Amino acid sequence: MSLSTAAASLIAIAVAAPLLVFSLRRILFTIAALGVPAPRSPSPQDSLSPVPSPAPHLLVLIPCRNDGASLPGLINCLIQNGYPHSSLHIVVIDDGSTDDSPAVAQHLAEDPAEVVRVLCLPANQGKAAALNAGLQADPWGDIVVVYDADHRPQPGGLAALAAAFVADDRLGGASGRTEASNALVSPSAYYSAVERMVHQRLTMVAKDRLQLAPALLGSHCAYRRSLLEGLGGFAPGAFLEDSDLTIRIAAAGFRTRYVEDVPAFDHVPSSVRSFWRQHLRWSRGFQDVASSHGASVLRRRLPLRLRLELLIFSLGYLDRLALLAAAVLLLSDALLHTGFGFPLWLFLIVLALPYLQVMAVFWRTHQPAVWWLRLPFLFLLFPVDVLVAVRSTLDTLFRRPRLWTPMR
Repeated sequence: MSLSTAAASLIAIAVAAPLLVFSLRRILFTIAALGVPAPRSPSPQDSLSPVPSPAPHLLVLIPCRNDGASLPGLINCLIQNGYPHSSLHIVVIDDGSTDDSPAVAQHLAEDPAEVVRVLCLPANQGKAAALNAGLQADPWGDIVVVYDADHRPQPGGLAALAAAFVADDRLGGASGRTEASNALVSPSAYYSAVERMVHQRLTMVAKDRLQLAPALLGSHCAYRRSLLEGLGGFAPGAFLEDSDLTIRIAAAGFRTRYVEDVPAFDHVPSSVRSFWRQHLRWSRGFQDVASSHGASVLRRRLPLRLRLELLIFSLGYLDRLALLAAAVLLLSDALLHTGFGFPLWLFLIVLALPYLQVMAVFWRTHQPAVWWLRLPFLFLLFPVDVLVAVRSTLDTLFRRPRLWTPMR
């Protein structure tokens, strides 16, 4: 074998390896999740999730920037969530807004329930810094719950999160289910909603069942305060402070859980522009997580399967880059006869698996025909998803500026 042939084969193997790993992971998680019955959607007649007795003290942190229009709806949902007000503090952290968010928040703090207070930061510092400021400003609470301003937790959501911590004293963090309320308004919204559905209702369910540290999400999630403070709080400047904490909590020997029962609702990006901005931030965030924790998780004194999963999780959108590289190798062989020999069958399987997962999650969650009929939209947006991974990688390599802003 000549050196050039050997080099071409090594390149093909280097591209194929992550695709094989991610594909096997998809298959495993799909099989595991399909063995867990999906909770039915709640109706107004359903009783609330029972509040643990005694009710743990909850500190709800709401970081916001230019979210004056969204705050009243969220605060109303939290106050009417069924959690005892005597065990609830809500802190709105205004992160240097330029709209009427501070005035709206101050007005909400005048509610007779007296559970809301406002913290105004003089300049935009980013979500993680805003959360840390809120954590330091209010010593109340055994459990810290985080909500973005556009979320609408359903009644009983706070109790469901609190109950998870009461049931397990080794629980470090828990995430609830989030559903898109605008999933069918555009192809971009549909793609985002389906992507979320696969992540939460297959991957997260499977990881919870297999005890593989289901990811903490950026909203409708909760942390054990003593552990959160012991870990130094939220990573300053992080784009994915939740993913960073997922790994740090697992590395500290604590568990994370996914609570599928009681959902919260929000809006996903409805335009390609907002989809691009959101996914670009996420992709750069995963690159930060991989840089900070990728190699170190393998050295932790944790079960091998958990260490491997944390490593794969930290690599985020690597599968998109590997898939693009595989396409380049196949085209190079077809047009230039370069001899990489990348297996076409593997490329086709990798392309097909995400769509099989989508159909599996639709079946598991009993989605109506309107969701199935829009499946072709996924083919339209997937190339954009791949390009986001490329752009974020270039941004990271060239150290382009970063600033956390809410999705618009």
